[in-house]
Amino acid sequence: MSAQPVESIKPTVTYQQLGEYAEEIVALAECRGDLVRADIANQEITVHMMSPSNSHGEIVSEVVFQIRSQDRDAVALAENRVHRPDLGLCRSADLLLLTRQVRDRQTEEFATLGPDVSVAVEVVSPSNPGNDHITKLRDYPRMGIPVYVIVDPRDGTITVHSGPDTSAGEPRYADAPRRYKFGDTVEVDRWTLETDAFPRYRT
Repeated sequence: MSAQPVESIKPTVTYQQLGEYAEEIVALAECRGDLVRADIANQEITVHMMSPSNSHGEIVSEVVFQIRSQDRDAVALAENRVHRPDLGLCRSADLLLLTRQVRDRQTEEFATLGPDVSVAVEVVSPSNPGNDHITKLRDYPRMGIPVYVIVDPRDGTITVHSGPDTSAGEPRYADAPRRYKFGDTVEVDRWTLETDAFPRYRT
C-alpha cells in the first residue's frame, strides 16, 4: 500500500504582509470617501470605521497645542500607528508624543515603534469605549509605551497609566492609575495639561 502524500502546510502570513494589506485597506476606503483604521494583532487585521466628533478633535488639538507650547522639541503625531513588529502588534492612536531626537532617527513611515513613544493619548469614542479602556490598556504596555493617557468625554475624566512592568509575566501598567476630572491640572510625563477647556460629549 502506497503512502498518502502529506499536504504541505502553508506558511503563516508575515507581519510585513499584514502591514501592506492594512495600508491597502485604508487607501481603498479613502478612495471610497470613508475613513478607517486598520489594526493588527494575532495575525489578523481589524478595521474600524472612523467618525470622530467635534469634541474628540477639539481635545486632541488642545493637547497638541499645550504640549508644543511647553516643549518645542516635542513631536505630536495625531492619527498615527504605533507598533511592535516582533509581537505582531499594530494599533492606531489618537495621539503619540515623542522627542524630536527619536523622530529624527526613525527610518520608516508605516508606524512608530512602541518603545520610541513617550506618551500615547486616546480620547474615548462613545461608540467603542472598550477599545481604549480594555484593548489598548492591555496592548500599550506590551508594546513598551511608558505612559498611556485615557481622556473620556463621556464622564469628563482623565486616567494616566504608567510603569510598564513584566514581573507578573504579561506586561501591564504597575503604577496605581492617576485619575483626574476635567478642570484639573494633569501631569503627563514631563508635561502638564490644563483640562478646563476639554468639552464633554453632548448626550
